[in-house]
Amino acid sequence: MNKLTNTLNEMIYTDTCDNGLKIVVWHKPDFATTACLFATPYGSLDSAQKTETGELLQFPEGIAHFLEHKLFESEEGDVMNEYASMGANVNAFTSYNETVYYFDTCDENIERPLNLLLDFVQDLRISEESVEKEKGIINQELNMYLEMPDSRLIFETLKSLYKNHPIKNDIGGTCDSVNRTTKEDLMKCYALNYHPAKMTLIAVTPVEPNKIIQLIKENQAKKTFPTYSKITREFELEPLEVAKPFKTINMDVVNQKTCYGFKFNVMNQTDEQRVKTDWAFRFIFESHFTSMNPSYQTWITEHKISPYFYYETDFSRDYALALFFDEGVDEKAFGAFVQEEINTLKENGLSPSALIQLKNRSLGETLSLFNQPDEITVQYFRHQLTGVNLFETIDLIKNLTVEDCNEIIRKMDFSNFSETIIKSAK
Repeated sequence: MNKLTNTLNEMIYTDTCDNGLKIVVWHKPDFATTACLFATPYGSLDSAQKTETGELLQFPEGIAHFLEHKLFESEEGDVMNEYASMGANVNAFTSYNETVYYFDTCDENIERPLNLLLDFVQDLRISEESVEKEKGIINQELNMYLEMPDSRLIFETLKSLYKNHPIKNDIGGTCDSVNRTTKEDLMKCYALNYHPAKMTLIAVTPVEPNKIIQLIKENQAKKTFPTYSKITREFELEPLEVAKPFKTINMDVVNQKTCYGFKFNVMNQTDEQRVKTDWAFRFIFESHFTSMNPSYQTWITEHKISPYFYYETDFSRDYALALFFDEGVDEKAFGAFVQEEINTLKENGLSPSALIQLKNRSLGETLSLFNQPDEITVQYFRHQLTGVNLFETIDLIKNLTVEDCNEIIRKMDFSNFSETIIKSAK
């Protein structure tokens, strides 16, 4: 067991099982709640993968999400009911880059829920009949999201921005891809992506770290796994230009919904440089496109934007984008507004006083996570995936300068964009 040193003197311990499973125990002796997360860096973007031998495997879209559904099945009973009987909460989610299973409990005796978490995630037992039954459940879920205007707006915008990259696909796939998924597909994906050597278990707990680590190692020692074989995500080459510059969708909405999205070239950056770019964009956009900007209320008064205006940015190893949303605005005027303000932002940059305020706010929000066991587990794992851990990110935020932020925004190419509108079908 190793203790991780960090600038905030948090008590974090790591270890690795003989089978390669990584263990992180964040010790919180004054807490009453334990939160545990068991995760694999396998998400919806991993529909195409390459093995160590060079074999290229193509799976139906949404298969990572399908696996999440199936792992909650147990021949001994319903996993959620088992956790409820222990006074614990359990759930799971699939994103672009990860599949996560987690529970939390106030019971000091966490042996049963911890063993159950390890056991049900590491025991995929499915039949042809159960796979076919699950397809109907997942298709209902997909159709439900397609009927939700906000979800549909994001989904259609990503399809317009990207031609080949799998981010254009819904995390759950499509009804067609779900219907094409076979038991053999699920078993193969599971074997490739749920090996302990690829996974991480994170516990935030008042229980002594040695006890947690011993419980996990004892559980894993009773199980046999095949030799681990590395697998990598594969992508088709993504062109710089967008797939479709303009799209209109008719739905049952009262106010027209608009998304104006920018697609950025994925630059050849180190993990630290990419995370730095991400935070620079967050700070610059927040300084300009929120009420921090004195002009923000004027934009609303002059109906350039509505109170529903917001934006999102996302910079990953594989894609980078910025999305602007609003309701009840003219799409041409909204696009012109966004482009004009981007140019203003590139010209004026970020002020030193705004950066200090934003850095302090972000650091405060990050530190507040340390009082939320379930949030700690998720954020710790996600920072691990970026290649820059949580405490390195805190240091990066502290050291970010106005010059860094302004240089990053001025060099960014905003010439590739697409606009998606959802309007009333009437």
